[in-house]
Amino acid sequence: MSGAQPLQSRVKSFIVRQLRLKIKPEDIESDAMLFGGKLGLDSIDALELVVGIEKEFGVAITDQKIGEKVLKSVSSIAMYLEEKGIS
Repeated sequence: MSGAQPLQSRVKSFIVRQLRLKIKPEDIESDAMLFGGKLGLDSIDALELVVGIEKEFGVAITDQKIGEKVLKSVSSIAMYLEEKGIS
């Protein structure tokens, strides 16, 4: 998993930028829950992330079940992107 850390850093920066969060990317823990956790993200944020991931990384999240699995944490987003060939 040598490419994991830079990809996780990119995902953190993307989340902060996409959702206009007032925190630094490095303040997001890779394994922390994005929803129901400290960030306090909601369903609108989830939609923005799905649309943003498609624009930013060229990877679609095609249904709610996949979205729920992928959008758990920075780590789960990075793993999904790696599975889709993004590094």
